[in-house]
Amino acid sequence: MALTGYNSIKELARSKAVAVFGNGSSGAAAAKLLEKCGLDSAFYGESKGSKAFDIKSADEHALVVYSPGFRPDHPWLRRAREAGAATLCEPDFASLAWRGKIIAVTGTNGKTTLTSFLTHALKECGIRAMAAGNIGIPLSSICADDLLNTPESTAVCELSSFQTADLSRMNPDALLWTNFAPDHLDWHRDIREYFAAKYNIVRRLKSELFIAGESVKDYAASFGFAIPEFAGIIDESMYPDAPEPFKSSMQSKNYAMAELYWQKAGMDKLLLRKSAANFKLPAYRFSKPLQIGGVYFYNDSKATNAHAAIAALDELRGRDVIWIGGGKDKNCELRTLALKLAERARAAVLIGESAQRLAGELGNSLSGGTHICQNLQEAVKKAYKLARKDSAVLFSPAFSSFGMFSGYAERGKFFEDAVLCLKNLKI
Repeated sequence: MALTGYNSIKELARSKAVAVFGNGSSGAAAAKLLEKCGLDSAFYGESKGSKAFDIKSADEHALVVYSPGFRPDHPWLRRAREAGAATLCEPDFASLAWRGKIIAVTGTNGKTTLTSFLTHALKECGIRAMAAGNIGIPLSSICADDLLNTPESTAVCELSSFQTADLSRMNPDALLWTNFAPDHLDWHRDIREYFAAKYNIVRRLKSELFIAGESVKDYAASFGFAIPEFAGIIDESMYPDAPEPFKSSMQSKNYAMAELYWQKAGMDKLLLRKSAANFKLPAYRFSKPLQIGGVYFYNDSKATNAHAAIAALDELRGRDVIWIGGGKDKNCELRTLALKLAERARAAVLIGESAQRLAGELGNSLSGGTHICQNLQEAVKKAYKLARKDSAVLFSPAFSSFGMFSGYAERGKFFEDAVLCLKNLKI
């Protein structure tokens, strides 16, 4: 029996093949869901060997599904709209076919941890829950599975600003917006546009179940956006009552947000606390340090912006810190990060395209100097040379990894391997 949501997708497609922009994981999942709907799909992409979406193509499709790699104002999407086609980002499209509840999770930092923990806690309570979205599992992929896509299921969707910017169909049952800080200014025109892209999902909320960090409320006021009165606001300072593994300052905020959601949803907070006991934090977010020759190496590869790196630096207050950072420059201001480094770190080892700009911002503020390396392996060796007994080498890049690695996970694994290689080196 076809799902009721399939009919709305068929209506949008108007018996034509559906154009899919991008043939990565989200594009492939969208095509699978379209097949489930009985619809054909046609892939278009900008990489070498891919088919371009021209004027003729625009006349052949009534519906376009696009991956997060395409800005909502991309010329191809404008061309499709001018031809009368509906254009939906992949999670927005998938939500049409989803039969269960959707808990949306967004924010500058903490999204993956909170998404993972809520999914885990719901499962522990006997609820059929799946993590989806920006966490690496497209919503389309679980929508196409009849065993998962049921009215009793809950999809916990991690959504980036690339995915929320143009939402027009998804209506989440709940929204958790962890925090807000400058990021992705190589993608968004300015910080207000970045905020507006995330705020778009507030307008789509189906209920009054909305939790937000205090920074979200503050930025909303400065930009002239209204946060609904029913929103539960979380103080983003340390939450002392958090259980393991959420005891650190940065992780306790995630637990506080989950706990307030749990309370507002009418669930037993004791069950949430019990579920934390067997929850494992996502990899590469201020992981337990590796120790080599009396030096402690902290892997925080998931810190892809200054806000996350600053939080990690604050965790090591009072320690002798050698910081490794840098990567793809997002055009964000660097002064705040430089000031925090001057306060918390003795030396900085920089990599990637942002290295020169950050070095200029740091100047001579670090007693151990600022050092630019050609790659991460060289940076690990340099940091080890600079370290003393009991020093903390913190790899918390503050930038994305593209151009050097496929993502933060590959970057984190490479860092671990480079640290372990130090055992066999005489430096």
